[in-house]
Amino acid sequence: MNKMQVLTAIVTMLIAATASAKTDVQGAIQQLKTNEENAKANLSQYTENAEIASKNIVEVTSAIKKLREQRTALQGNANNLEKNRAILDKMKQKLVDFSKDETVQMKKEEVQILQLRSALEKLEANKVKRQQNLETYKLKISEVEKEKASWDQQKEALAAIQKEIDSKEQKAAAEREKWIEKRKGYRAEAGKWEKESQIASDQRVKFTKLKD
Repeated sequence: MNKMQVLTAIVTMLIAATASAKTDVQGAIQQLKTNEENAKANLSQYTENAEIASKNIVEVTSAIKKLREQRTALQGNANNLEKNRAILDKMKQKLVDFSKDETVQMKKEEVQILQLRSALEKLEANKVKRQQNLETYKLKISEVEKEKASWDQQKEALAAIQKEIDSKEQKAAAEREKWIEKRKGYRAEAGKWEKESQIASDQRVKFTKLKD
């Protein structure tokens, strides 16, 4: 009950007490005491309640202030989140673009890998073929070396034959020179004896003519 309600109750009771004063004065007084005690108790209770309410108001006001501060901070954070989200969206778009570029490059490089793999396979095949060629050339070189050694032997034999021929030729040439010299002598003697024969023939003819 508030103060107005307490006063109304007291006035009502006074009027009632006055009306019945002649019959129950003692009861009315007792009732007034009871009302007074109740009024004081209510006063004390509501005063305490008012103080509690004041404290609660202070606390709630402080809480409201904090909530408003939190709301302001939250709004600032929300704004920052929106800014950060916009930044993240831009970053995401850049990453998406980078991913597209990487995908394009990867496909190009996959084509290059296939080309290089094909070229590598060809090179490997060429390597095997060249290795076979090397083995063949090695055998051929061995055969050529053997043939060369055979030709060297034949060359040595030919050189020996050539040396023998040269020696025989030298001997033949010397023999020839000797016979040339002999022929000169023989021809000189033949010429000499040809003259002698002619002289003898002439003398025979002369003597024959003289005899006749």
